[in-house]
Amino acid sequence: MRRCFTIKDYRSNYSQQLSPKLSWFSDSQLEELHSATIDVLERVGVRVDHDESLRLLKDAGCLVKDRVARIPGWLIEDAIRTAPSKINVYNREGLPVMSLESNCTYYGSGSDLPFHLDLDTGVRRSTVRQDITNAAVIMENLPNFDFVMSYGIPGDVEAKKGCLYQFATMTLNTAKPIIFTALSEEETRTIIKMAAAAAGSEDELRSKPYIIIYDEPISPLVHTADGMAKMFACIEYGVPVIYTPGVVAGGTCPVSKAGTIVQMNAESLSGLLIAQLKKKGAAVIIGGGATPMDMQSTATLYGSPDAAMNYCAMSELARFYGLPNFTEAGCCNAPLPDAQAGMEASIGLLLNQLCGANLVHDVGYLDGGKTGSLPFLVMCDDFISATRYIGAGTKVNSNTMAVEVIEKVGPAGHYLSEEHTMEHFRSEIWMPTVFNRMMYETWQQLGSKDCFELAREKAKSILDSNSANAPQQKVIDQINSLL
Repeated sequence: MRRCFTIKDYRSNYSQQLSPKLSWFSDSQLEELHSATIDVLERVGVRVDHDESLRLLKDAGCLVKDRVARIPGWLIEDAIRTAPSKINVYNREGLPVMSLESNCTYYGSGSDLPFHLDLDTGVRRSTVRQDITNAAVIMENLPNFDFVMSYGIPGDVEAKKGCLYQFATMTLNTAKPIIFTALSEEETRTIIKMAAAAAGSEDELRSKPYIIIYDEPISPLVHTADGMAKMFACIEYGVPVIYTPGVVAGGTCPVSKAGTIVQMNAESLSGLLIAQLKKKGAAVIIGGGATPMDMQSTATLYGSPDAAMNYCAMSELARFYGLPNFTEAGCCNAPLPDAQAGMEASIGLLLNQLCGANLVHDVGYLDGGKTGSLPFLVMCDDFISATRYIGAGTKVNSNTMAVEVIEKVGPAGHYLSEEHTMEHFRSEIWMPTVFNRMMYETWQQLGSKDCFELAREKAKSILDSNSANAPQQKVIDQINSLL
């Protein structure tokens, strides 16, 4: 049977650009995952090692025994309703730069790297504070990095103050939003004081937060005293909280992908509930790190397709709830920024973009989350650029369909001299900054430099230009006084 098509006039204004998106689950599968999550919370519960949190849960109607709270589903659903579906994040200068909602996707580095590949020698060595400074300056100047994490654990400072030095170094070198880590409630409060100094006051920080804490439970199903205390300190000052598990499938959660998602969801949503019981409307971001374990080497598989699939699943669940989410991509098991690293980073980034993740961190991780490389950060900026270009979709309108231009050029003509080409080529042809696209002979004449070497040169150029974005001297003095 012949199909009948309705042909629309290409000259009419009937079309608009649509961003392509992936759907990972059917509606019924999302309902099943939610139902299984509620089963876990009602039948198994969560252990809570924080007295105030445990009291809040008990007073709200949870069954509590031996510090394990079994949580009724209606409480979780109430918490989802009271939690904000949109969280606005500002930069250090008070300008709105990230809107965590729906399908808005933002990218940044990770935090806890004990090693770096030296920018000059390429030798793997322990991370020092200068590496964190350099990473912050480079990300400040890379347009596709939207937020900053420390990209290192400095081995040349007092260990118990490491998180303080990480935060101070970041906020003194970049104005972009910062996701920070802290070891304790006391350290969290000190970091909030530093951020308030940079923002101008505690009230300014509350109204225009440029910092977010990364906080987490311990899998499986444990909310720690320190984790809850850090969350409550941030809620007190209006600082958004990422409260997400970091699991290893087959080790700290079920090996099956659906089982991984259900346990992570139970951990995130029970943390969300505690936050809402502390203060309705507390800004909490769910999600998590969902890497499987390599059963041969016991390595956590940061760059595996399995992990990317888990992040797509968590992102879709977050959209199902109408909550902002936190995932990871652009991270690799490759020990060096080689072809494997490019493949692992790019697949994860593209899938996160198409699945509508909100905060995508750990971009630029090598060696399963142990090693950093400044040139690789520069390469990842191009990877993100390409990902965003694909995620923006294809513009379809009378101008881009170009029927009049095709008619004008006709058979056997060319488009190089056409005004249409000049008008559109910059937006219709993606342009990288450190990829090689030259003819082979030209590439040879210009030194036969590969992508990594071009990225290394760009990283050094940024650092040599002294392009840090520092606050006023009085702010620098205030922050340094808190170290």
